[in-house]
Amino acid sequence: MAFPDYYQLSSEFGEGAVAKVVRAGNLKTGNTVALKVLKDITDEEDIRRLGREMDILSRIEHPAVVRYLGHGTTSEGAPYVEMEWLEGSSLRDVLMARERLELIEILDILIPVISALATCHENGIIHRDIKPENIMLCSPGGKTVKLIDFGMAKLLKGTPITHDGQLFGTPQYIAPERITMDQDLTGAIDVYALGIMAYEMMTGVRPFDHEEVQKILMMHLTEKVPPMQEMAPDLAIHPGFSRIVRRMVRQEPLQRPLATTLYTDFRVLRATVERMDSRL
Repeated sequence: MAFPDYYQLSSEFGEGAVAKVVRAGNLKTGNTVALKVLKDITDEEDIRRLGREMDILSRIEHPAVVRYLGHGTTSEGAPYVEMEWLEGSSLRDVLMARERLELIEILDILIPVISALATCHENGIIHRDIKPENIMLCSPGGKTVKLIDFGMAKLLKGTPITHDGQLFGTPQYIAPERITMDQDLTGAIDVYALGIMAYEMMTGVRPFDHEEVQKILMMHLTEKVPPMQEMAPDLAIHPGFSRIVRRMVRQEPLQRPLATTLYTDFRVLRATVERMDSRL
C-alpha cells in the first residue's frame, strides 16, 4: 500500500476487522504519526465510517483525545487518517497484568477521560465504544491518558441520535438503551460504559460477563449492577467512589449524571483521598 512519499513507514502497529494502523515518520513535520488506513476500499459503509471519524476528530481539541493531524488517500485509493503517535499501553494491557488498580490511579485515569467526554458531549459527539482497549496510558510512566478510536462515534448535529438498526460496541459495556433501541441515544451511554470500566478497574471483574453475548445483554436489561463490595469482599472500597459509580450505571439514562458533573465529583473525591493519604 503506497502512501504519499513524505511518509517514512516504519512498522504496522495493529490490525482490526476493517482497518490497520501503520507507524510512520512525517518528513514534512518531523513527527512520528499513526496512519489508520482501510483494508477494503470497496466497502462503502467502512469508507463512510472512517470519514465520520475524521470529521469528528477534526472537531475535538482536548489533551485527553488522540490528536487528528490530517487525512488523505493512498495510491490504491484507500482513505487514511493521520493521528499523533501514542507510545504506551492500553488500559486493557495494564488490567491484564495487574487485575486491579489503586483508587488514586483509577481517578487519575477517569478524570481526564470524563473531561474529554464532557467536551465531546458539549460538542454533540458521543463515543459509543468506551472500554479499556480504547484508553491509552502513554509514556513516560503512563501519566498521560488518551481516549482513542472514534470509529463508532456519532455526531448529534443538533438532534438526538437514533438507532440505525445495528448493535455496535462491546457487550460488557453497552448501556441498556442501546440494546432495546427504543429511545434516542445521548452521552449517557458513554457515562454507563465508563461506570462499568471504573467498576472493573476497582474490582478486577466486570459486573456482567458470560460466554454468550445474548446473556450479557439480558443482564444489562434485567439486572441491577451488583455493589462492588459484593464482587470484591476483600477490598476496602471508598464509599464516595462506590456512590459515584452506582449513579453512573443506573439503568435509566436520565438518572445518570452528566459528564460535566462527574468531572467535578471525581476531582473532589481525588482531593479528599489525597488529603486522607497525607495524614497516614
